[in-house]
Amino acid sequence: MDIPYKGYTIIPNSERQPDGRWLPVADLEADSRGVMTPRPALRAMPQEIRATRADADAVAVKMAKAWIEGSEREGDEARVRTGASRPGAPIENPVAAPRIPPEHRVQEARVKTLPRVRKVDTLSLSRLHEVIGLDSDEKVDRFTRLLALHALLDRLVTLVLARKLAAGGESKRDADGDSILEATAALPIASRVALALTLNAVSPAAAESILEIDRARNGLVHAKATRGKPAWDVGGAVDSVPQDVHDKSLRKGIEAAQGLMAALRPATQET
Repeated sequence: MDIPYKGYTIIPNSERQPDGRWLPVADLEADSRGVMTPRPALRAMPQEIRATRADADAVAVKMAKAWIEGSEREGDEARVRTGASRPGAPIENPVAAPRIPPEHRVQEARVKTLPRVRKVDTLSLSRLHEVIGLDSDEKVDRFTRLLALHALLDRLVTLVLARKLAAGGESKRDADGDSILEATAALPIASRVALALTLNAVSPAAAESILEIDRARNGLVHAKATRGKPAWDVGGAVDSVPQDVHDKSLRKGIEAAQGLMAALRPATQET
């Protein structure tokens, strides 16, 4: 959540560490007459790492406010030394030299500033999770597992179907095999599964498991957002699926993937 504060916008953007904890990080944007200018991000020292994203973001906000207040005090001192007026005060001399912004330095020893600018068109992984509503490790895990398994099954059913079609046309390799693979991949996954089932390239159980994972994936990606959330939020859809139903679908999908990989393995070993 963006937080306006004394002419700045604070964007908590804590980063997940390899051990699962969170390093407080705050992005800053300075508001100058309606024009937002990104500032170098503020990063806490390693000893400030927190167990949860919420705790880390809270530290990041406090850290950013302390930095802003320190910069403001530094600016006041600079104006006293140069005789410049405070912002908003009447300007007595219209040709006076413009006030030079204070150098941005972190006032507290526990804060470390790196020369990294937050770009509007790029998102860190943790920020991306936050944007789409994956605000807990559990949601991230469930969403990622499902999408990864869907991608694997999508690829496997394409490979087994292409191999079956190539074998029927007596062209297992080279240009013909590549063109068959390309044409097969262009089909919707439901069409590939149906054709593979007709040609006995997959078992009925595997076909049903693949389609079940595809339905679950589509249910998450294209679900209606929770009331009060952005249209692109998927966190509510993740929560709406009971854990036991989710786990059962994943187990069936993994079994189907293992069967397809076993079917492909002999051909892979021959080449």
